[in-house]
Formats: sequence, structure tokens, C-alpha cells
Amino acid sequence: MKILYGYSNCTDKKYSELMDGKNVSILRPDQKYHGLLIKGLAANGAEVRCFSGLPINRSLTKKVFIHEKDEQEDGVYYHYINTVNLPLLRQLTVFFGSFFGALRAKKTNDTYIVCDCLNIANAYGMMLAGKLRKIPVITIVTDLPDMMSQGGIARRINNRFFGAVDGFIMLTEQMNSRINHKAKPHIVLEGHVDSSLSEADAAEKSEAKTGDSIIIYAGGINKKYGIKDLVEGFILACIPDSQLHIYGDGDFREELMSLSEKHPNVKYMGIKSNEEIVAEEQRASLLVNPRPTAPEYTKYSFPSKNMEYMVSGTPLLTTKLPGMPEEYYPYVYLLEDETPLGISDSLRSIFSLSLEERDQKGAAARRFVLENKSNIKQANKITEFLRNEFGND
Repeated sequence: MKILYGYSNCTDKKYSELMDGKNVSILRPDQKYHGLLIKGLAANGAEVRCFSGLPINRSLTKKVFIHEKDEQEDGVYYHYINTVNLPLLRQLTVFFGSFFGALRAKKTNDTYIVCDCLNIANAYGMMLAGKLRKIPVITIVTDLPDMMSQGGIARRINNRFFGAVDGFIMLTEQMNSRINHKAKPHIVLEGHVDSSLSEADAAEKSEAKTGDSIIIYAGGINKKYGIKDLVEGFILACIPDSQLHIYGDGDFREELMSLSEKHPNVKYMGIKSNEEIVAEEQRASLLVNPRPTAPEYTKYSFPSKNMEYMVSGTPLLTTKLPGMPEEYYPYVYLLEDETPLGISDSLRSIFSLSLEERDQKGAAARRFVLENKSNIKQANKITEFLRNEFGND
């Protein structure tokens, strides 16, 4: 099987080089998502050739002409499209670069195009080349473009694109009725975790060493994500020897810093690298995702943060997000009441359990995602989907 993969990312090594000195300490979720998926496809025997305009814009560099050497890593070939780093011209050069790249690529009987719909210039170029060469085109939908900030022209372009592709890889089943109006083949994969983490030893909990219970939230600290309710709920809970550590940035930062002064056990930890945060998550007592379930967009998302939390081996308290399948429920603590009082009650209930019981919950969640949702397992589902729905055998 040969896969022509269109996106706007790169190898992790190249990403580090591009972001060096740019004051970007948080790993972009799409860099992690696509990077792991590409490795998973290669591990399943696929020949993967990537076409990318790179994650560069005017805010990162003032260079006008972007040219990076192609790379080959772990059997995957990465072609970086030469682009003009100016508004509109960047999109045009990415479009033509991906179009001609896919047009010239060697084709076998089982060649497929997989592209990221959120990078529409890249995806459209790949799709048009696929139509000319009669190569099945499947798009990955990790977010709905029409729910993101964009004008009417961009929305029409995306709708035309969805109507032209041959199949979909989606994060939630609810996405299907929203965009797949022609009932084309689709597969739902909520996300994936790094299979290599199965070899890592479980970290010793800080609670076992110091007796302090560390609760962590890491991500966007915006009020719409329930962060204010989390802080208020934690303060109400009054759990002895506990601390709430919050990492990230957002519109609640200033208020959070003020609350931290009044409540010393609420600590704003700032922006840290992904590696630092993951290490702290592994040592924590509890990880929390308080994202409210009422907003419409929650039907069409599965937070990658939940996957990261679960693979850490630390138990997770999360709301019952509509896009989260019920198979996850036994492996997490569910927040039924999303108010500060409800959060307070849930925290008290969880910390009334022994450390051993909570550790067992976290370990079970880790086993579940590594055995069922690793990048290699999820990529295998994609290769089977491609063969069964579009294969020429």
C-alpha cells in the first residue's frame, strides 16, 4: 500500500529546528496527531510519502521564500513544498506544490491520498491530482471548518471539497451527519496515543512521596472551557494537603493569577513544554478536563488532551463529552454535574478513595488506550478501511 499524505507539518526534528528561538514552547496538537499517525501507517507496512507546506507563517519568520530540504525518517519520505511566505501567495504556492507533487508521484494499484481538510490549500491540490489520476482521496476531519472562523468563500470551498472526496476519517460519529451528505464511506477514530509509551515505566506519584495530592489541568485556560468552575470547585472541596496546578494560557489567566494570591494551593504554572507537562501529569494524583458539554461544538470533537491524560497512568476526571464513546466510561471518573458544587463533590468523592484504588483506575485507563487506541492500532484500522472500501483486489 502506498499513501500520499497531505498536511502542513513535518518531522519532530524539523519542527524543533523551525521553532527554535521562536518562543513557541507548546507542541502543536496537529504536529503530534499527524506525526504519530504517519509513523503508525509506516509501522503497518504502508509506503508513506508526505507533502507539506510546513507550519510556518509571518508570525514565525519574516523570510519570504521558504525552502527546506526534503527528509526521510523511519521509512517515510517528507517533501517540503517551496512556498512564498506572504498572504494569499503562501496558499497558492502550497496548492500548486501539493497538486504537482501528487500528480508526479509514482502510482501503484493500491495507492491512496490521505489529506488534512483543515489545510485546505494543500488538501484541494492533493484532491484535484487524485481525481485526474483516479486515486481514491480520503480526508481527515479533526475539526469542522465551518465551526472555525472563516468567511463565506472559504466555507463554500470546504463544502465543495467534502463533496468531491471519496471518504472520511472522523473524530466523532456526529461529524458524519454534518458533512457527509452523500453517505460516502467513513471511519471514526477518536485519536491515538504513542505506542512507544507501552515500554515506559510508570512514574512514582508525588503523593506517595510527599503526601500532597496534585491535581492538574493543562491546556487552554479560557472560561468557556470550564476553568473558572474548576478553580471554584477545587476551592470549595477543601481537600487536605491538595494543590491545583494549571498550565497554559487564555482569557482566564489574569483572574487565575489573582485567585492564586488568595489561595496558595491554586497554582498557575504558566506555559511549559509538552515534555515537562507530560512528566508532571505522570506524577500527579488526578488530571481534570472540565470542558462543558452544552456547546454545540463538543459533539464534533474528541480532545486529544483526554488521550494524553489517560496514557499517563494518572486517573482522569472528565465531563461526559458527547463525542466520547461509552467504551471510555469505565476507565475514567465522570463529572455529571459541571457546576463548581458538582466539581467539588466529585473531587471529594475521588479523594475519599485510597491511593491504591485511584492508581488502579489510572493504570486501567493506560492499558485501555495503549491496547486499543495506539497510533499503530488506529493506523491499522485506516489501512483496513482503505483496502475494504477502495481496494482494487
